[in-house]
Amino acid sequence: MQKEFNRMIKRSFAVVLTVAVTVASFTGCKTGNSRETERNRDVKDRKTEGTTAETTPEVTPLPTATPTSSPSPTQTATPTPSIPHMNQPEKDITAPFFLNLPESVSVEVGSDFDIQRYIGYVDDCDSDVELLIEGEVDTSDSGSYPLTLTLADDAGNTKTGSMTVNVYVPSGGGGGGGGGSSEHTTLAYSDFMDRYPDSDIAYGIDVSRYQGDIDFEKVRDAGCEFVMLRAMIYNNGELGEDRKFEEYYEDAKAAGLLIGVYYYSTDCDIEELHDHCDELLAVLEGKELDLPVAFDWESWSHFQKYNMSIVDINNLFYEFAGIMEANGYSTILYGSKYYLEIIWEPAGYDVWLAHYVRETSYEGDYTMWQTGSIGRIDGISEDCDTDILFKSKYPHLFGG
Repeated sequence: MQKEFNRMIKRSFAVVLTVAVTVASFTGCKTGNSRETERNRDVKDRKTEGTTAETTPEVTPLPTATPTSSPSPTQTATPTPSIPHMNQPEKDITAPFFLNLPESVSVEVGSDFDIQRYIGYVDDCDSDVELLIEGEVDTSDSGSYPLTLTLADDAGNTKTGSMTVNVYVPSGGGGGGGGGSSEHTTLAYSDFMDRYPDSDIAYGIDVSRYQGDIDFEKVRDAGCEFVMLRAMIYNNGELGEDRKFEEYYEDAKAAGLLIGVYYYSTDCDIEELHDHCDELLAVLEGKELDLPVAFDWESWSHFQKYNMSIVDINNLFYEFAGIMEANGYSTILYGSKYYLEIIWEPAGYDVWLAHYVRETSYEGDYTMWQTGSIGRIDGISEDCDTDILFKSKYPHLFGG
């Protein structure tokens, strides 16, 4: 039996994005930097807006079902999607916008300064946005250098922002240290479960090789009912199976946990995506999955280097979903609240929401929710991501 959940009445961030979703031909993406090394990144970096700490949303209304109920997220209806594709709009009236624009950055005197390392931006349909810079930065001389940055797309739409570059002379003192706190916040899995004591909720985790050795029987006994395993990763121009996937799959299966998988992707080219899907399908061959295959694209910090528009990346997901479904696998789109609101158009596909708060203010539909990354559960010595799903979304697994 499906249970209706109260929607949160406000969003913590809202951006109106107008795109046409129709059944049409794939628009593609340019591949100029598809194999460029992505700096300072490995797969386990942030799955939301840049923090692994649990935060409180701007609006956290109290649940209205019963005085004793815990806050519960919004459930989606069961979709039956055809494979959509997104066309370019007939008339481009939407300006590009910054995904990442700090008010100020600091660089050491005498060092190189590349502004593309510090900002990120995107356009709805232009995959090669022009960046115009007013002002100069002289890294040979310490000081503050204000810059005015303007994004311009092919249709002439513009967006302007500003940033100050502080060039500093490093201190020669050395040593020192101290200050701050070394305390690491974690959340016991039992406490995580107590937050959502609803009969329609199943409790789970998602893991990759970063969790090390896992005793899945202890994980099961701690109350975990399902696990999303990282099966494959494409990052820094390299494709590979997660080195712990085979072991995790066998042990989780033996422990009786429900299993889904995710593919961490930085794909930006349709032909390359097809090749990578072939590799993923080979890894999954012979394995029984209970839950969907998740498409996990989250390399947003310097998105412009992938030469993709919003239209392009949505079509990339639709293509992935089509390939998976043609091979008998259901698909789910992984995304943080922020990017689900400004980039993604799920087009009827299930959504795996990432939002690290006690009560989400996300107003879209989703069937799974990654609530945080600081969970501690018996059987795993490292932190793990905590997840819930709606049982009524998977009647073949839970009945009802």
